[in-house]
Amino acid sequence: MQKYENNLSTLNTIQSYSFDKKLEGKVAGAEVRSQYFAKAGAETTVRLRGANGLGTSGNALYIVNGIPMNEGSMGDINPDNIKDLQVLQGPAASAIYGARASNGAIVITLKDGLDDYISVADRELDVTFNIDLPYDVPTNGKAQSATLKEYDVPATYKYYAVPKLDKDAFLLAEVADWEGLNLLPGEANIIFEGTYIGKSFIDPSSTQDTVNLTMGRDKRVVVKREKAKDYSAVKFLGTNKKQIFTYDITVKNNKKDEVNMLLKDQYPVSQNKEVEVELLESNDAAVNEETGVLTWKLKLAPGEVKKVRLSYSVKYPKDKTLNLN
Repeated sequence: MQKYENNLSTLNTIQSYSFDKKLEGKVAGAEVRSQYFAKAGAETTVRLRGANGLGTSGNALYIVNGIPMNEGSMGDINPDNIKDLQVLQGPAASAIYGARASNGAIVITLKDGLDDYISVADRELDVTFNIDLPYDVPTNGKAQSATLKEYDVPATYKYYAVPKLDKDAFLLAEVADWEGLNLLPGEANIIFEGTYIGKSFIDPSSTQDTVNLTMGRDKRVVVKREKAKDYSAVKFLGTNKKQIFTYDITVKNNKKDEVNMLLKDQYPVSQNKEVEVELLESNDAAVNEETGVLTWKLKLAPGEVKKVRLSYSVKYPKDKTLNLN
């Protein structure tokens, strides 16, 4: 029994020493006194000398994960489990924790979850994730997943629709400055507002400034593309045939919030000198003449409806047959 107590005393001495080292240099005027060398389970005394601490003998207040803790319990904390440690002095401590923190406060946040024990080494040719905590993988023959790191990154949400190809609108999350996230290529599970949406693909080799993640379809943003028959016609000009195609695209926002939408469509681009294509109307869309892609940037208030029109003509020899639908 005496041997066990001696071993426990030695363990607490080393642990207390490591904890004291975490406080050293954290703030000027911090005085740390440990009594573990005298007796196992004794208290670590921390006094902060500052504007409110000069001439006082009171100890600092400990706050662990938002809960006050007495000095005697601090020896039970493994220093390696500390995620963050902040020292507050004087009015800064009293303003948050009241008069009991008049001698300062030591605010400790403990690690919670596997990702807190992961360190990322960004080397010259690769990125390594080091796990400082043993992790058991069940031997049940099933695929297992482990969360290595979690990042909270700001995203800009916008809607994307190509009604020529799909009648639904898709919500996209646009993430800037994604290069520092150490993303890996492959499929990604998308969970939005606590609901599994589906899968997307992450390509970290992209040269784009932003990465787009699909949040799924949103039926509350309605997109409809219709052919305007009154503005579509067929004309014969000598040996040539000229067809005019006109499409109206209507977008309605049935959400309670304003939405930003990226709306796209396309007109044909001719690679044959006998076939001439002319864009007649685009409603101020951004036009890529090489691909024929038109892009509208729309902002819709709740309940608002907007309509854009695309019209183009195709002139070609009347003895030729073209698939223009």
